[in-house]
Amino acid sequence: MTMIGLDFYGTHFFRSPGTAIRDMYYGELKNGTYDELEIREATNVNTDSNKSNWEADTRAIFKFIEDLEGGNIANNGLEIVSFQIKRRRLNELDGYTLATIPFENNKKIEYIDYTQPNGELIYSIVPLAENALDGKSVEIQTESMFVGWWIVDKETNNILPMDKSIGSMGDVETSLQQGRTVIETLTRYPTVFYSEKNYHEFSLSTVITPEEFNLSGLEYEKILNDFIYSHKPCLVKSSDGRLFICDVHYPKESTPQNTWKDYDYKTITFDFTEIGGYDEYMRGEL
Repeated sequence: MTMIGLDFYGTHFFRSPGTAIRDMYYGELKNGTYDELEIREATNVNTDSNKSNWEADTRAIFKFIEDLEGGNIANNGLEIVSFQIKRRRLNELDGYTLATIPFENNKKIEYIDYTQPNGELIYSIVPLAENALDGKSVEIQTESMFVGWWIVDKETNNILPMDKSIGSMGDVETSLQQGRTVIETLTRYPTVFYSEKNYHEFSLSTVITPEEFNLSGLEYEKILNDFIYSHKPCLVKSSDGRLFICDVHYPKESTPQNTWKDYDYKTITFDFTEIGGYDEYMRGEL
């Protein structure tokens, strides 16, 4: 049985008079014995009983042997070995590859993206064949809306929200450091030269309060292990759209001299120096 456009028919081919189906989200077959199910985009397909080979417009072949050939991977429907998760903005053609996940049959895939900026985003899942050929992607559009400042290590998925304070939250002041050189001359005014150097420096503070049966000192030591001792660049992102790749350094802590349960907290402060670009960081070039 073949389906073209909006019509079902048996062994007789004719052009569907209706509007072709562009997106199909659900299909159900009942009361039959099925040897193989093929999904293609083309409508000029054969209607005989011979099974077709994989074509460029083939989207899936279900052979009911506990596997699935899918995507538009050519070369006769090579086996899918992994999936890539990608992300881009609405106005971008190329985005970032966030992860490559090995394919395992009947296994649910969950992935959390902590590196996303605020705004409208498109996520894609792309199948990869055993010869590294990619297939047709499945895309979803979503909107990211987080608040405040966050530190993210994309390699480990460690995150630290800078979102708590004692009293008012205060302000974040960033300074742009430039390669500016002033040379005194014999005239009334000096001469100023600028190099290509342009980077930001700033500080962020937050309060850490331990979970039950834990201590603030132990949580602070974990934060140092996650973001300080490794000396790796980290992403620092703000809800206003700014994205900085920084060296995190000079940690400071402040805590009451006498603490007890429900009053064991620390105010921690980190300094940040911008050392690279977001594109290079997301592509693993830093």
